[in-house]
Amino acid sequence: MQLNDFKFPRFEYWFYFKGLWRERGAKAIYKQFQKHLRRPFSRSLVTRYSSPPYGKGLEIGVGARTIAPVSRTLLADGYESHGNHRSIAQTYFPAAAIPFADETFDFVLSEHTLEHIGNALRALTEWNRVLRPGGHLILFLPHKERTNDRLRERTPLAHLIEDFQKNIPDDDTTHVEEWIQNVTKAGGIPEHYRHVPTADLARTGSIHHHVWIAADIKEALEYLGLEIVYCDERVIDRTDSFVVVGRKRL
Repeated sequence: MQLNDFKFPRFEYWFYFKGLWRERGAKAIYKQFQKHLRRPFSRSLVTRYSSPPYGKGLEIGVGARTIAPVSRTLLADGYESHGNHRSIAQTYFPAAAIPFADETFDFVLSEHTLEHIGNALRALTEWNRVLRPGGHLILFLPHKERTNDRLRERTPLAHLIEDFQKNIPDDDTTHVEEWIQNVTKAGGIPEHYRHVPTADLARTGSIHHHVWIAADIKEALEYLGLEIVYCDERVIDRTDSFVVVGRKRL
């Protein structure tokens, strides 16, 4: 697969408005003026670390919306739909099997995706593989204390390394029972998840396999040899999240 196989949208705001229209219908006409919906802080942060103005990037697990500069970002996903929302991805592949050559992208972005992957360190290793030296890995992730994961234990680096060494599959069911106990039964999400087959919860990426704060992801990226260039425990326009940016060394 080559980047030249894809066409990128020329007009970023028009792309944003069309997505807003898909979600809100005619309300998009006035919703477009509500700046918080566009998440200006997050967009500016991504732009800062995306090698502007010409750097080409990859977003992994894009879902139904994006904060990436779409005129130069390939939007990818592992699923065509997420609940009631269809993905806006241009291509589909597993997060740990990216069909591009080493050092293809100037930046790699992922938002609220890594926690859904059973073998998170394998995925991070793959994302680092396709990143060019000097490029940035930009990760927005749910913060343990500000999501339904607040009753769960944090996932240490040693656990990620063990999963990697054992070649744990991404749909691993190890954490499902613990997730049901500490999230579903605690009233964190609708009860109907209790009746979904265990294998389906993992296979469809419905659960958070892992729970982190910013320090945990900093440690994981440093373990892979990246230099941490930005870290914030709270994203001001998505307050359930933290963000960490790692730079691949030259």
